[in-house]
Amino acid sequence: MTNTRGSVLRRACIVLAALAIAASALVMGSTNALGAGKRKIRWVQSIYVDAKGNGLKHPEGVACRGDQLVVADTGNSRILRYSFSSDSVSANAEFALPKSYPIKVRVNSKGDIYFLDGKERRIEKMNATGEERGVMKPTNLPSSKEIAPKSFTIGSNDDIYILDIFSARVLVLDSEGQYQRHVAFPDEYGFFSDLAVDARGSIYLVDGVEVVVYTAEKGADRFTPLTESLDSYMNFPTNISIGDDGVIYLVDQYGSGLALVGRDGSFLWRMLGLGWNEFGLYYPSQICISPKGDLFIADRNNSRVQRFSLGAGGSAKRRGEEAPAE
Repeated sequence: MTNTRGSVLRRACIVLAALAIAASALVMGSTNALGAGKRKIRWVQSIYVDAKGNGLKHPEGVACRGDQLVVADTGNSRILRYSFSSDSVSANAEFALPKSYPIKVRVNSKGDIYFLDGKERRIEKMNATGEERGVMKPTNLPSSKEIAPKSFTIGSNDDIYILDIFSARVLVLDSEGQYQRHVAFPDEYGFFSDLAVDARGSIYLVDGVEVVVYTAEKGADRFTPLTESLDSYMNFPTNISIGDDGVIYLVDQYGSGLALVGRDGSFLWRMLGLGWNEFGLYYPSQICISPKGDLFIADRNNSRVQRFSLGAGGSAKRRGEEAPAE
């Protein structure tokens, strides 16, 4: 009896999952016309192991800088560094962090590595050789000295931007952690899950609950909505990145895909979808985009990092092969 009941429950779960995927496909299919000049996304390779052949475990963070890829291998409490060329990736360093739980990672122009410790909710720093530099503590804050970083990013001049959910603001610090200014959250919002900064110095916030992107131009003291609610196209965006062309990439973590938004806030289209084979995603977290158009995705629940190549057109299943665009 128990086995039969368990079998029925499993079949029901499979049916519900299939219906959810089908509904998602219908939504994505109905929005294809909104995205003009679609780009290709070509799968290049997946990273499953370190230099010793040990597997990744629930990686949540990736950062690109030049030809270097840094991975927050969250489940193994370590940072991994890889070098990549046009079609290959090779591991070259491992930094163990037995007391930390790295969930987001960034690299500055000097190769210094910053990561957000998900347990202690603090930003820690190490140099390019893995020597730990301690906790990054903002100095000369004008008001509350307490911060609760949900996320952070590093600008083109190594300024540090912190999404501080404790004081409902984005802190802007110089490369040494000195307070420069802050931008308060808007009056009404759901929950801000991530931030990004473009080449012009504009700050972007993504509200994962209301599914709205906000922006504050360089020097602005307030955020304004860039988009209307995008909840018809995404479930819960948790990561935001800006391409060199100004296109906004949103990681739909619960929907296991990417959504793209234009500079003007218009929804463009979705990429990828739920899956366990190559080019499928299962609870993705952070992405990074290299200047040469490499897109790396921390494919968390598939315990891997996937690498794609961006271009103009549709999407691709395997290296050199195209698949129907979503």
